[in-house]
Amino acid sequence: MIRISSLLAAVSLIFCLPAAARAQQTPPPPPAAPQAADKPCLNIVYFLGNDREPIPGYEERLSALMLHLQDFFQKEMARNGYPNRTLSLDMKTPDRVNIILYKAQGAASDYPYTGNWPRVIQELDAYFSAHPGMKKSNHTLIIMPTFYNDEYNDANPGGVPFYGVGKSCFALDYADFDIKHLGARTPQGRLLTKWYGGLAHELGHGLNLPHNHQTTSDGAKLGTPLMGAGNYTFGSSPTYLTPASCAILNVCEVFAGDTSTEFYKTPAPKLDAISISLKGNKLVINGSYTGQEKASAVNIYVQDPPYQVNADYDSVSFTQKLGKKSGNFSFHIPRRELHGLRSDTFRITVRLLTSSGNWEDWHHEFHWSDLPPFSQKFSEQ
Repeated sequence: MIRISSLLAAVSLIFCLPAAARAQQTPPPPPAAPQAADKPCLNIVYFLGNDREPIPGYEERLSALMLHLQDFFQKEMARNGYPNRTLSLDMKTPDRVNIILYKAQGAASDYPYTGNWPRVIQELDAYFSAHPGMKKSNHTLIIMPTFYNDEYNDANPGGVPFYGVGKSCFALDYADFDIKHLGARTPQGRLLTKWYGGLAHELGHGLNLPHNHQTTSDGAKLGTPLMGAGNYTFGSSPTYLTPASCAILNVCEVFAGDTSTEFYKTPAPKLDAISISLKGNKLVINGSYTGQEKASAVNIYVQDPPYQVNADYDSVSFTQKLGKKSGNFSFHIPRRELHGLRSDTFRITVRLLTSSGNWEDWHHEFHWSDLPPFSQKFSEQ
């Protein structure tokens, strides 16, 4: 699935629930206790052309899929050292996610995969402005039913937007978009892996995540990162979140569960200095930083050219937790961990994250065959 690079970016809130290990069983487990009513939650919008009705069972099907995804996030965050973090969902009942049913101004055909997604964002911005109580955070998942025409249908869904756009993302619905098919070696199961994995991947973009690739070691143990090619493996073979992705989600508005923080307001920390060298078969990166608030983490991404969005699936990621307004960081990255990188030319990206979710990136290109020690002090610029 792809991501569009752009800065563009349920009915009433009842309560927000953390994930609890919700197995598909009868009877269901007891519901978790409700959280504070003003906790930021993901906005989920079922966006309908004015000539369409919802696909039957959408609320039950999408709720089960979102709760399963919430559990996935919870387990991956805990595995990476963030035990109290997961995606916050606005709940109508313990097993029903609050989904805004929105009837658009135009017909379904007015909102195709390409060309008119800004109109969707504009309509929803106007809707949330007119109904501010409906908007629970800056992050919105927009789901549209598949087109039904000569090309697209329930057996071959598509035609609608399916990508990330800033803090919003698009996915689709169809009749067999149902968790009962997850992992099944059937046409419905294979289709679900594609579109459910795609939803999870594009939602990752809407939650601030870039593409990233597995290290050699993690790939052997854990499988495929969700923000790599995990949109084609989710539910059918091992799929996971990288430590770098979890560091970003840790300070995402709808993961942090913090009602006192103004997310995405404080400027990101800035690099004071950086030095990079190759010592034996290890890439050594040292740096220092300062910021207006505590820095949460620093991520390192190493990738081959080209570097633009959708050419960055090979970006191998690493992370280090921080926790101060100023300080130092150091990485020693064995070259053998840079799985799949083959070019002599490569780029290093340093991403510094604030505790309230903003970040700043620094990039520099290098050559393995000619990598003298590099250093830069930014205060001197």
